[in-house]
Amino acid sequence: MKTYPIAIELTVWFDLGLNQYEVTIDGVSKISVKRTDDVLHTRELSAAETQLLLKAIEILKVPVTEEMEANPSNKASSSYELIVESAHFSLEFNWENVDVDVEASDSNAFESVVKMASLVQSLDLDH
Repeated sequence: MKTYPIAIELTVWFDLGLNQYEVTIDGVSKISVKRTDDVLHTRELSAAETQLLLKAIEILKVPVTEEMEANPSNKASSSYELIVESAHFSLEFNWENVDVDVEASDSNAFESVVKMASLVQSLDLDH
C-alpha cells in the first residue's frame, strides 16, 4: 500500500501572540514549533509519536455545535485553527475558547478535535 505525506498545522492565538505547530508525517516525520513567525525549534518524531498522530487522525470527527448566543462577557482569550491535509483529504477546524465551547455543548462534538490539538501541543517538549 502506498502512503502519502500528511501535513498537520495547529495555530493557537493567545492575547500575547500565537504559537504555530507544523507536523509532517512522511518517511521522516517532523514537528516545527514557531512563535509569531520565529521558528523556535524543529525535531524528528519517533515512530511511536507518528503512530499516535495517525490514530488520532483516524478518529477525527467534524464537530457540529449549537450556536452560542453573543455575550460580551464570553470574550475568548484564545482561538484555535487545526488543519489536517493529505493527498486524499483535507480537514479544517476553527474554534474559540475551547473549554467554554465544550462545556456549552451537550454532545462530545469537539472531543476528537481537542484530543488531536492537545496531542500536537504535547509533542512540543519545551511547551
